[in-house]
Amino acid sequence: MQKATAETLIPLDSPQAMLTGFLSHLLDDHGMVFDRSGDNTHSFAQDGYVVELSVQPSALRIRLEAPDDNAMIFSKEGIVHHVAELDPDAAQQIRWSGAAPRVGEFPKNFRLLTVKRSEILFAGMQRVTLHYPDIDGLQGDGIHLRLIMPLNPARTPVWPVMGENGAPVWPQREDALHARYVTLKNIRTDVQEVDIDIVRHGTGLVSGWAQNTQAGQIVGAMGPTGRVNLPEAQSYFLAADGTGLPAIARFLENLPATACGDVVVALPDGVSPQSYFPETPLNIHTLTPDMFEAEVLDHALRLTRANVTDYGFFAGEFSNAQALRKHFKAGLGLDKTSQLSTAYWRRER
Repeated sequence: MQKATAETLIPLDSPQAMLTGFLSHLLDDHGMVFDRSGDNTHSFAQDGYVVELSVQPSALRIRLEAPDDNAMIFSKEGIVHHVAELDPDAAQQIRWSGAAPRVGEFPKNFRLLTVKRSEILFAGMQRVTLHYPDIDGLQGDGIHLRLIMPLNPARTPVWPVMGENGAPVWPQREDALHARYVTLKNIRTDVQEVDIDIVRHGTGLVSGWAQNTQAGQIVGAMGPTGRVNLPEAQSYFLAADGTGLPAIARFLENLPATACGDVVVALPDGVSPQSYFPETPLNIHTLTPDMFEAEVLDHALRLTRANVTDYGFFAGEFSNAQALRKHFKAGLGLDKTSQLSTAYWRRER
């Protein structure tokens, strides 16, 4: 599939100040480290995505690459969002090269999906099956889906539409929406169905929706996006709490039969890894959900070795993600291409 590219030149009185703030924000909040070249271009590249920033006379130039047009929608939206945090007026003035967005229409990667059924998969996990009419042509675009629903479940949804700056315009106030990324656990193209698995807990809007939704209900979605395959490695270490179990499953199904390494996951007593994960040559270690946060780092320290473990992945709680990221980088010497530690949620302390 051909890569998508886009470029914008944002008029600014102080483009250097915008560049400095932009780089600082992306480093502090998202762990994105930009490389600087001799022509004062700052660039970040990972998993087929590229962001280039450079100061021009009275303007900031931003150039993007993404794996496909679907992924480019997310990239443009991310840039507009981050610019808006520093200068809302400048964000509204962004215009991208290439075809202009169809203002007022749904984003090209937006779909309305229909609930087929919802059921308890095992203790603490709800499975929702959705009708996804064109998933056959989109499944290669990624494994993650941005699920979208009204912040007030009683309201009739008002869905996002495209703005002139290349980003979706999200309804505000009483029509505000809630969006959260989920993983496509199972895809059945023959019946145009997908399964998403969502942790059951008492406070989350998406969790409450998953537990109470009924067949026939409509939900919005953007995507899919996100890597399908992990990089080739000598030895893998993968770990996730309940929120990241579907992602681990998708990664394992795409690893070669010659892969080796270890997986640490949160599963309730009585739930076997074989009942949820595909057959894999990696060693799977289970922790109960109530012990996972306290023990996952110890397992990582015990099961990994510098110069042997050359790819690390974690998905789960924010504090765990920070600790695992530090171990991957400082303990194992892994760089941004060989490790990913992502916070899927944050525990209120």
